[in-house]
Amino acid sequence: MGRSFTEFMREIEREARREGPEAVAEAEAFRTHFQLARQFIERRKALGLTQRQLAEKSGVQQSEISRIEGGSSNPTLQTVQVLASSLGAEVHLVQRAGKSRGKVAIQGQARGAARRSR
Repeated sequence: MGRSFTEFMREIEREARREGPEAVAEAEAFRTHFQLARQFIERRKALGLTQRQLAEKSGVQQSEISRIEGGSSNPTLQTVQVLASSLGAEVHLVQRAGKSRGKVAIQGQARGAARRSR
């Protein structure tokens, strides 16, 4: 049986700590990248949208949405904002206490059954 993403990230972070500060920063960027992808997937599914429907709604190509959700794309902030808006969410840059690096998160609430059926 495969390991979970959390277990995988713990292993990456342990290795990064052994390698030094630059590797730790890279591991944190990796975690943030995939957390954002997961948030898009969860939000899209909560609204009952397919990737194709989100593409039609947002103007972002379905293939790009697939790459973003798969973690193989590095979308611009503009693309992240367009997708978040199309999902009824907002983009927030969050600075963690005591750290110089921030992270991006999307937040929003589902907007009723009529929106989910589109």
